Amino acid sequence: MELLKAIKERRSIRRFKPEPVPRELLERLVGEALWAPSAMNTQPWRFFVLTGAKKDELVAIAAKSLAQLDTRLKTLFKESMRTLVHGYFKDFGGAPAVVVTLAKEPETEGYMDGSFQSASAAFYNFLLLAHEAGLGTCWMTGPLWVEGELLEFLGHRDGWRLLALTPVGWPDQEPPVPPRKHQDIIWLE
Repeated sequence: MELLKAIKERRSIRRFKPEPVPRELLERLVGEALWAPSAMNTQPWRFFVLTGAKKDELVAIAAKSLAQLDTRLKTLFKESMRTLVHGYFKDFGGAPAVVVTLAKEPETEGYMDGSFQSASAAFYNFLLLAHEAGLGTCWMTGPLWVEGELLEFLGHRDGWRLLALTPVGWPDQEPPVPPRKHQDIIWLE
């Protein structure tokens, strides 16, 4: 698949088929995603792949974030979309797997932005690679509201920050192309 085509066609999928994703495929995609650039080549990320009962436990923890997230949802969306989001948080659209990415806290606090940017590059690589493989994903940051509980669940409370997570599976929908809101390209000569 051509890179530009993958960038333009990747969508946030919120409904998945129940068929599992082969472990070998997920391992390959995560491994390939790690070829991202990173601040000072620190490669400050950690990826978790959860399936089965562990995935269900993680989803239950992430769903607790809806209480805080709802205030933001009310400012952005109509009631129908908020209802969809609430339903989605119950089971992540039936996705058979969830990938969670953490960013390592550097020894010097001022470098945290570099860790987040580096882990974001690797995470987005994963989303594009998953799309190329025919899988669906949805970059989720709502669970940041329960970051501490999720880090505790993953056994990484100290020295790590939650970047994002994504359900992963075979898509059971084809969302329309959302319009670009604007182009923020500013030329200075």
